[in-house]
Amino acid sequence: SAALLAAGDLVALLLFAAAGRANHSGEGLAAETLSTALPFVLGWFATAPFLGGFGADSRKKGVPAAALTAAKCWAVGVPAGLVLRGLARGYVPPPPFILVSLAVNGVLLVGWRAALAAATKPDAPDSVKTRKDRRGNPFEFLSLLMSLTKRW
Repeated sequence: SAALLAAGDLVALLLFAAAGRANHSGEGLAAETLSTALPFVLGWFATAPFLGGFGADSRKKGVPAAALTAAKCWAVGVPAGLVLRGLARGYVPPPPFILVSLAVNGVLLVGWRAALAAATKPDAPDSVKTRKDRRGNPFEFLSLLMSLTKRW
């Protein structure tokens, strides 16, 4: 469901912020972790819905579709988070922070969504659903018979 995707995305973004805080300050203070994660959370949730991040491709179409949709959302949402962070802090983040943010968030977000898609069963294609209980009419039956007799 979309709620599960949103919750997992939030956990991935918080995990990124907590790991960064623990790596640099030695402590994972909750307030500092939240302040680090907030621009990325806002950037992600402001852009992902418009890119299909919570649509059928993310939930019901299998691993490749889920990973591709997550990658599209990552390519817009994480840079948006970096812009928001820069605006809030009053300076452009240093290039190593930008690269690490892009890489780690890409692995976490795309990886988590691909893992979820692998763990859930994709929907059957629409053509199979519509043909499964289909009933033919007499003209279709005659057409079938005519095509069989033409082969003889």
